[in-house]
Amino acid sequence: MPKAETIIDFKGPITFATMEMLLNQLRSASQLAAMRKPAKKRLYGTVVETLDNIFKYAADVAPDTRSKRRMPQLKVVKKGPEFIVTAGNQVLNEHVEDLKFKLDRVNQLDDEALKSLYEEVINQEAGDTDNGAGLGLITMALRTEQDLRYSFTSLDSAHSFFTMQITIKE
Repeated sequence: MPKAETIIDFKGPITFATMEMLLNQLRSASQLAAMRKPAKKRLYGTVVETLDNIFKYAADVAPDTRSKRRMPQLKVVKKGPEFIVTAGNQVLNEHVEDLKFKLDRVNQLDDEALKSLYEEVINQEAGDTDNGAGLGLITMALRTEQDLRYSFTSLDSAHSFFTMQITIKE
């Protein structure tokens, strides 16, 4: 069984400065430099999309509440010929079912259907009920040959912790 090499292991608030620091860390990793260009672009794009999703959609919880507050996290590990990107962030419970629907939808589609769905979502007119969330999930699903793995852990009556794992092959 191949040994896992950790490239990024971060827990904390995601800001523009943090995103830049993490992307610089990824760019300077020897494991990334050794990859072929198409796989490198898929991995880098997946990490960018993951950070963007955390930044845009993570639910804030006031530090003085009794919530089991959990900080956003990002981990990138190389294991054999695969790079495993694991991300997590706190979300509002009211968004869990919609997010599950979108994840299950992209996991059920083949590449052609994903490309068609991508076009459909990107061409939606502003003001439609879908706020665009899901486009990143479609993009990540197109970059991997496996399902997007995910889980939700209930934290309190209003929040859950969402974890997603994406595998990119070299």
